[in-house]
Amino acid sequence: RRPLHLCIWRLASPSRVSAAMAAAMAGVSKKRLSEMLDVDMEGAALEQGPDVEMEESSGAQRPASFAEWFQVASASELRNCLKSLVGEMPQVATQVQEMLTEEKAHQEWVNQEEKSWNDKKAASANLDQPAKAPDNRERENFDMQARFIPLRLTPDERTLLVILSGAMYVSEYTGKVDVYHAGNKSRRMALQIQQVCAILAGLVVSNNFDIARKPLIEREFAENAHFFSAVFEVGRRYKILSPDKLRGTYGKLIHMLQDSVKDDVARAVGFECVVPVKSVATLVAMKQRGQELLNDPLLTTATGEIYESGKTRAEVQAEVRDKSEALRELKEKYAEKAAAGAPAPKAAGDLGELLRGKTSETAVMTEENVETIIASISDHLSFQRFNREPCERMITFLKTYFNPNDDRGWSLEINRGRGGSCLSHGHKTQFTFVLQSLMLWREIMGSMFALWQCTEDDLLDPSLRYRLCDTGQGLNRLQSAPRVSRMMQHILHKVQSEVGGWVGLSVVHLGDRDVPNALVFIDKYTQVPQILAPIVACLDKLPEVYESSRATRELIDKEFNNLDTLRMLILQDFFRHGFDGSGDDGGSCVDGRLTSCWNWCSKVEKKKYFPALLLTGFTGFDGGFDGGW
Repeated sequence: RRPLHLCIWRLASPSRVSAAMAAAMAGVSKKRLSEMLDVDMEGAALEQGPDVEMEESSGAQRPASFAEWFQVASASELRNCLKSLVGEMPQVATQVQEMLTEEKAHQEWVNQEEKSWNDKKAASANLDQPAKAPDNRERENFDMQARFIPLRLTPDERTLLVILSGAMYVSEYTGKVDVYHAGNKSRRMALQIQQVCAILAGLVVSNNFDIARKPLIEREFAENAHFFSAVFEVGRRYKILSPDKLRGTYGKLIHMLQDSVKDDVARAVGFECVVPVKSVATLVAMKQRGQELLNDPLLTTATGEIYESGKTRAEVQAEVRDKSEALRELKEKYAEKAAAGAPAPKAAGDLGELLRGKTSETAVMTEENVETIIASISDHLSFQRFNREPCERMITFLKTYFNPNDDRGWSLEINRGRGGSCLSHGHKTQFTFVLQSLMLWREIMGSMFALWQCTEDDLLDPSLRYRLCDTGQGLNRLQSAPRVSRMMQHILHKVQSEVGGWVGLSVVHLGDRDVPNALVFIDKYTQVPQILAPIVACLDKLPEVYESSRATRELIDKEFNNLDTLRMLILQDFFRHGFDGSGDDGGSCVDGRLTSCWNWCSKVEKKKYFPALLLTGFTGFDGGFDGGW
């Protein structure tokens, strides 16, 4: 079936255009399109241009092409052209009728949504108490969170990040170090670290020859210690901000830094490669009135996210203005203008300052500092929403569509040995098991920045030694993680107090063959939104796909009876076999629940409803490792 505009274009041959133009130029009385196509347009008439006759009488130049005529034609001329098209191609009338029907249905939906929103505002206006915020942004304690929030990268730092990513991409550090071999291992580690520094130096010199040539070519690595440690810090900070990036290079980077903190390796390399990650707290601590900025009520408005759903355009624009106004006021209140004629301080990551080992940063708070603090906190809030929202949506689905005390509709009961299940849970027990797992993941996602800091503190602690061990998945670095373990116990205790009990084991594997080190642990839990978000997106998209065409509706109705049955089937299967214990220790431990979800994801293409997922645009539960990943 050809769209209407293609039909018009196909008819736009010279003979047909001239015929259509001749028919259109003939004056016709004003008519409604509904009279021609028998479609009710709610009395909307197409108005004829008032100057058409005057232009014809004055002998205006006739358009040379159909495209030109289409741009200047009046409503009457377009109506006559459409009539000629319907005469030659009757199917055009059907297409136009379907288009108008869809437009009418869309307009009705818009009116209904607008009415619903106005009713909601009127109801909230009558309440004695103000409406409760949809999230916890107003209660966010920025002072407590600041030490876990990394600073957003500057443009100069992003340039260094690209260079670091390229250097680690070509490095074979783990392939040369994490193997059984004879000889002095510390010497081999130091040699590989120096090779990485040499690659970095070469890439930086080729990128900025004039500035980097003398410092990086004529000096020893130890003399450029400030530069190399700063570049490594940029990579670590970016990984915390974007866990789905640097997937093939961060592991080599952190393992290299893990070896560099050893005393004998540090002596051989000649400098310390590890420095603390820059956070909002570090920037605030070195700036005047920085603490006052964190406690300012305007900071909540300046860093808050703006949601479009359920709001009119005017309301969204008002929120944007409020946010811009809050940023402007914070700049005026806390930023100090530089003295006349004084040079502006260099931005973080400036290559010249890094190579000199000095900084022009002072205790004066500048507008750029205020913007960086606000942007970093905004990134933190967006990160939390992106990670927590899929968990919250799945919890809502579970509580809305399943009753723990009634299994007559859609039961969540699982039995060991059936459908790959390794556990036997009744409906109510499985409901609680799934609910507490999702609540635990939600709390972990909300504390992800803090867990990242604990992870790096454990990995880069020189007092925590590791040993190479074959865990069944190749050689891994087996190392304890006391900081991550303490924080996980705190999160686990909080969830247990909320649910009032605990189904299954409360063991958190860390430093054993299941989870060898803190890096494996944090990498596992960064996959939670990658698993849940596609499921939520498919469930949200299915109604739109169902109504998209008649063939789709017939297919879904034939295979699954109706749309609601299909959505419930997906939820039931995920809540049952995504938590069926197909992990270690019977799958009931804290980490085994996530392993069970991995197993379910690997088998989703064999599910009966998999074609329906593909219709929604589903491509998988994870991204690639090339390009920007």
